[in-house]
This record gives sequence, structure tokens and C-alpha cells, in this order.
Amino acid sequence: MVSIVKSSDITKPLRISDELDLDLNDTVGKFIAVLGIRGSGKTNTAAVILEELLNYNFPLTIVDIDGEYWGLKEKYEILVVGKSENVDIEIGIQHAEKIAEISLTKNVPIILDVSGYAYDEAHKLLLLYFRRLWDLAGKFRKPYEIVIEEAHEFIPQGMSDELKRILVKIALRGRKRGLGAIILSQRSAKVEKDVLTQAEILFLHKVVHPSDLKVYKDMLPVAPKNVSEIINALSTGECVLYCGEVCTTIHVRIRKTFHAGYTPALGEIEIPRLKSISEEILNLVRNYTNIETPPLDPQNSLAELESLKEIIEEKNRTIRQLSKDLHELKLEQANQANSTRDSLPSGSIRCRSVVSEQNYDKNGFEEELPLEIIKHIELILKRINCLSRPEREMFRFLLIKDQKEYSYKQISNWIKYSVKTLHTHSLKNLVEIGLVNRRRKKDGYYFCSNFDKFVEKEFGSDNVETELMQNIKSHLKSKII
Repeated sequence: MVSIVKSSDITKPLRISDELDLDLNDTVGKFIAVLGIRGSGKTNTAAVILEELLNYNFPLTIVDIDGEYWGLKEKYEILVVGKSENVDIEIGIQHAEKIAEISLTKNVPIILDVSGYAYDEAHKLLLLYFRRLWDLAGKFRKPYEIVIEEAHEFIPQGMSDELKRILVKIALRGRKRGLGAIILSQRSAKVEKDVLTQAEILFLHKVVHPSDLKVYKDMLPVAPKNVSEIINALSTGECVLYCGEVCTTIHVRIRKTFHAGYTPALGEIEIPRLKSISEEILNLVRNYTNIETPPLDPQNSLAELESLKEIIEEKNRTIRQLSKDLHELKLEQANQANSTRDSLPSGSIRCRSVVSEQNYDKNGFEEELPLEIIKHIELILKRINCLSRPEREMFRFLLIKDQKEYSYKQISNWIKYSVKTLHTHSLKNLVEIGLVNRRRKKDGYYFCSNFDKFVEKEFGSDNVETELMQNIKSHLKSKII
């Protein structure tokens, strides 16, 4: 475990990684950079750091340009303001300074969701907000953290404006006022180099662009050749930690709060119950800013409630039917086991033991299959096992998802292979075999499982009865999944 020297006798550990012993006192007022390409684990690392800070009720502001950080509300009371469908209170540019005052003086964690503003509006709002924070920090001198997502958009290399100057001032000189900064970027080379090189704690995830890699080489006290080797070897969730005299590879734990950034791609993730903001804080914001919270529309609320009731009832009906089918199936298999155990047809073998209702196992019922069919199944499995691992993982995913269509990008989000890897190990072989269907849409190819029709075609010539065909499908599917 990497140990960082404590700066206080009262320890407040930040549990970011099992391989890292870091304390809150070591991060107060520090300038932290979290860098890496999309999908490398950068956003997860930032969320984990924020979770640890919020565990100690540490006041902070998160600049959220994509509307993805509201998932922190699953476990923490954090006020989301700005302009999007996820904010607690919508604000305008004229409210920026007052919100900054509330956050710093009243210790209210804030997410500034600027995803709904035009660029110029967001720019002006952030300028007023952080300029006010800087002034207040000089007066109150209390620990406070700012978090800048996609920092290359606000602290770009070469160009300069008022917003960049105030953010650079906070990052490099904020410590004396208690201000710390955490910046994130997927393009290290586009962030002002003079700022990055002053970062006191670095979490460096994988990058592939040569110019981004060069930034890493300039910042790390390691031979450039070794930097390339270390960074290229990083897997998702791993990063190089550089803090003081420490330079080592760590694996950051998985965040405990909902990652709203996955929702549009996956679509089927259930949104958790979020913590409500106290009326005390909401009233405080209203009083400071004169913002009126719009009243709820009774008709819309009633319609939404009825819709949720219908969804719940439909799920309950499905659960009841599945439970009934499962119970009947277990009884049927138990009866078959008793009646056929001593009268197996000649030439057949037991693929697995038939289970009774009492010893029914979690993988479902087992069936006896004729020898020739078992050999046929083994040949199919051999063809599948000859495929590369990414191909097998893609097919397994499509098989689990049954008839639903997915693009390479959507599959990548689920099985954690990069899109580039999936294109290299394409589904072409499975399409040619007939196990997968491919359909072209405007934005590329989409794939779905063709398992049922494939099995029916493969075994249809054997005059297989419907019940036996279903057993073949179940047996083959269990072997693959």
C-alpha cells in the first residue's frame, strides 16, 4: 500500500484505492489533475474522490458540462443548479454570485449543471461564479474544492480570457485561501501546460494520442520510454498516481453512486432513488436569489403516478406468471424423472442427471438427450469455441439480450471491450454461421441473436419434436452462457 505522510494527527482517510493510503488533510487546498481518454476510468476516479470528500461534508462546486454528476445524489445531499431537466432549481446568469455565496458561506455542495446553456451564457455564469468564490475565499479562508470537468474547454492551451485567468488563479494560488482544484480532461495536450505541470497530485489514466503521452512524459519523473510502457499497459480503472515522492500504479475502486453518463447508451439501467434537498437549503436559495420554484402541475403529477402504477402492475403480472410457469415446469420434470428413469430408449445417454423438485438447481432443469444430438451439440460448441474471446463475449451478450438489436458501441458499453477491439474481432463469422443477424441502419450495423432459428435449422432435419427441440435450445444455451 502506498502511504502519504499525514499532515494532521486527526486522520480522515480517503478510501480511493486499496493500494493507496491518502488522507483528507493531504488534499485540502491541493491542485489535483485526473487525466485520461474516454473509457479509461477517469470519470469514475473523479466520482470516487468526490464521494470521499462528501463523506466528510466537504463543501465544493462541480462544473458539470454534460449533466452527468447528479447521480451523486443517490447517497449525498447535494444541490444541483443550472439549466437542465436534472436541476433542483434553475438559475440564470444574474444568480451566479449569490449561489457562490450560499455554497461557500453555508457549506452547501453544489453541482453547476451548465449543459442547458448556450456557450456564451455558460461562460459568463462561470466567470461571475468563480470570481465571487475567489473574493469570498480571501475573506473567510476556509477549505473548499472546485471541480472542472473537460478542463481543456475552460483552461485551453495558448488562448486566454477572463474565465481562464480566474480558474488558473484558483488552481495555482488558491491554497492560501483554502481553495483546492480538481481538473479533468481527456485531452491533456489541450490543457494549458503551465497549469498542468503545477498539479500536486496526478491520477493519470490511459492515453493514446502522442501529444497527450508527451504531456505525461513531461510531468512524471520517469524515463520517457518507461512512461510509454507503463501507460500502454494500464487497463480500465487503473492509473498512475504521482504525489510528492510517490509514483506508482493503482487500481481505483468502483464508484458507489449512480453514473448518469451510462444511461443514454444502455437505456435499461434503473435510476436509483435520489436524496432530496432539504427545504431549509431550498428556501435559503430562494431567499438569496428571489427564485420562485414553479408549482407542480396536478394533472401532470397524476398522469405520471398512473403511468408508474401501470408499469408496476405489469411487472407484477410478469413475475406471477413466471413463478407459475417455473413451478409447473419443476413438477413436470419431477414426474418425467419418475416415469422414465428405468425406460430410457436404446442408444441414448444421460447428458446430466434429471433433477427432482427437491434438488432443482439454479441453472434450470436438466434433460436427457439422444447420443447423436449430444454429438451435434458438441460440434456446434467446438465451432463457437474456435472464435476469439471478444467474439464469444459479444455473442454471449446478444444471446442474453435475446432478440434486441445493438450496435458495436452499445455492446462495448456492456462488455467493456473497446469499440476498436470489437471492430477488429467483428461479428462477421457469427453472421456467416447464422447465429447472429445483422441489419444496417443510418448510423451503422446493428446485431441481434438468431439462436432459436439457427438451432431449429441445425436440428430440424432430425425430425425433432417440439419438446425435445426446446430441451436442445436450453442445453446449448446453458453451455454458451
